[in-house]
Amino acid sequence: MNTIAGIISLPFAGNPPRQAAGTKWQILAGGLLLPVVASLFPAMALAAAPTDTPPRYQSLAALHEVARDFLQSQIPLDSGNSQEIHLGRLDSRLRLGFCETGLQAFVPAGSRLQGKLTVGVQCPGGKPWTVYIPANIRVFGDVLTTSRPISRGDAITRADIIARRQEISTLSHGYYRQTEEIIGKLAMRSLPAGTPLTPRMLKARLLVRRGDDVTILANTGFLQVRSKGKALQNAARGERITVRNTRSKRIIEGIAIEAGTVQVHM
Repeated sequence: MNTIAGIISLPFAGNPPRQAAGTKWQILAGGLLLPVVASLFPAMALAAAPTDTPPRYQSLAALHEVARDFLQSQIPLDSGNSQEIHLGRLDSRLRLGFCETGLQAFVPAGSRLQGKLTVGVQCPGGKPWTVYIPANIRVFGDVLTTSRPISRGDAITRADIIARRQEISTLSHGYYRQTEEIIGKLAMRSLPAGTPLTPRMLKARLLVRRGDDVTILANTGFLQVRSKGKALQNAARGERITVRNTRSKRIIEGIAIEAGTVQVHM
């Protein structure tokens, strides 16, 4: 008790208090110190507790992180393309046991890594679980679009097209990047300015029509032989076509290389 009284002893300007008063101060000191000492024990116990105890439930933020990293590693990107990955929110009330073996992400078989899809995150441990997160992958790139309105049947020229950055993940019917792929092709319908061009919108100009008289070029080594023939079907540049040799009546197959000309490799 003397020690306690010494800890909180106070100076007195006058005569020292009587013994009874000193006993009262000692009792108060004891009452104050006991709560202070008692309050130290929880903190001491907390400091001694292990800090590496795994959480009871799996962090929802960790699920999103694993899903995003997986999608970024799986998306094939052409040169110049960029991507945006948007993940749907999970129910905050979701309680999944903490996965000590490491989370694994996947996409269902046949999934297209563009547009809307679902990515799965699973724990393969002793108590396995799987959760599915909705995702939307937007891919952007430079594609050829119309620079001005195009009428149906018009042949595409260089002045008709311009490269613009578009979301290509929504162009399910394809798109064009190289100007040479579409120059000379015909518009199958009217196209407003700014329309991203797709293979379904254009068709190749016919170089040869069925019944046309054509020139057959036959290459035999260093020798090139020309003969007359008749086209048996329509063909655009680079397409295969059958023709009948006018002189021999033999039916042969070649490739339309220009208007009225079919090349045959012997």
